[in-house]
Amino acid sequence: MSTEYGRGAGTSARGGDDDGGWGPSVERAGRPRRGRSTLRWAVIALLVLLLVVPLLISRQIPRVPVDHLSGSSRPMHVLVAGSDSREGLTREEQQALSTGSADAFDGERTDTVFIMTIDGGDIALLSFPRDLWVPRCDGTTGRINVAQSIDGPGCLVQTVREVSGIPVSHYLGISFGGFVEVVDAVDGVELCLDEPISDRDAGIDLPAGCQVLDGPDALGYVRVRKIDDDLQRIQRQQRFVQALASELTEPSTLLNPVRIWSVGRSVGGAVSADDDMGPIDMARFARGVRGLAGGGAPTYTVPADPGRTSGGAEVLYVRDSEAEALFAQFRDGSILDESIDAVAPADIRVSVTNGAGASGLAGRVAGLLEARDYDIAEVGNAEARDTTTIRYPPGADAQAQRLLDDLPSGATLERSSEVTHVTLILGRDAAGLA
Repeated sequence: MSTEYGRGAGTSARGGDDDGGWGPSVERAGRPRRGRSTLRWAVIALLVLLLVVPLLISRQIPRVPVDHLSGSSRPMHVLVAGSDSREGLTREEQQALSTGSADAFDGERTDTVFIMTIDGGDIALLSFPRDLWVPRCDGTTGRINVAQSIDGPGCLVQTVREVSGIPVSHYLGISFGGFVEVVDAVDGVELCLDEPISDRDAGIDLPAGCQVLDGPDALGYVRVRKIDDDLQRIQRQQRFVQALASELTEPSTLLNPVRIWSVGRSVGGAVSADDDMGPIDMARFARGVRGLAGGGAPTYTVPADPGRTSGGAEVLYVRDSEAEALFAQFRDGSILDESIDAVAPADIRVSVTNGAGASGLAGRVAGLLEARDYDIAEVGNAEARDTTTIRYPPGADAQAQRLLDDLPSGATLERSSEVTHVTLILGRDAAGLA
């Protein structure tokens, strides 16, 4: 699953001492010319994604009546709800997935709630914490994750709209069993964990490092709550959604007729949609998912502060002024103007290794990166090489691209399961970096 590509020739805007650069710029290697074969396969992949897959899924997907939708719009706002429904799961399957029994709840609750705002190939994601304390569709005030159990998905749509003002265009719902089916249909999703995660209640015991999560492990990963709080749980969910989108849009999926048919049937049988979401809307959604798979899509969580209800229950209260500014950007689509710059250097952990043969180069470059607020993990040596490489784990595309943009010279991007965070391997072409 490793992908490599070089950056085109040119001079960085950051090169040179006068504009805050790092010193003499290193000449970049020219971009390899793309042949007709590459272009042909790219066109085929695009057609499969935009035409065949949405049509296949749209025909398979169950439909549900959903009130309070605004209909197709630009940008398109899709409300995605992951429910705790055990429908279709036997007692044995519930036990195997560590979901517990549905009998413990009054109605169907939403384990995950987020809005995908899409315009062309641009997409942004806004998550609503399940413990958010809000006015709901029936006039009561309580956790947002209970809204769907009050009066179906239409109640959740109305609640989200009243909280955020975002006009929801369409609704997609997925259950525990459906989630597992989708993950297994793409033969698992690859994630790299800095720390091990173990939770008996969620049914997972995952070691640190890069690994492929099957359906049950993936379900446990996005559901586990005891190791942190609801907001950190959302960060895991957002990370997983991006990794899953990457798997769904891999050439190994799109260009394999047998696999694409299997994925289409699994997704179609696992997801429910509103009555009005047709093939064209599904194609628009699929195009947005491609943008999510690139790793550069901005992801946000509704700003909230922890607190307690009058009954003593722990909940989250919307931080009104900050939240309204964010909601406004989603409503008018201006949030889509955010791109790779949404990834802050302080959120990027980088190791720097020296394969250039220049004594002390890795340390000097690490110091320069640290001065730009990058989180330096370690500095060391590497085998001698000619070309500087940025190696990054699956799901860290945006972080790697941000680092590449901040380098005054070219580098090769390489996705690899052998690293758990972004790693800059300096080659002989980087001798002038510091």
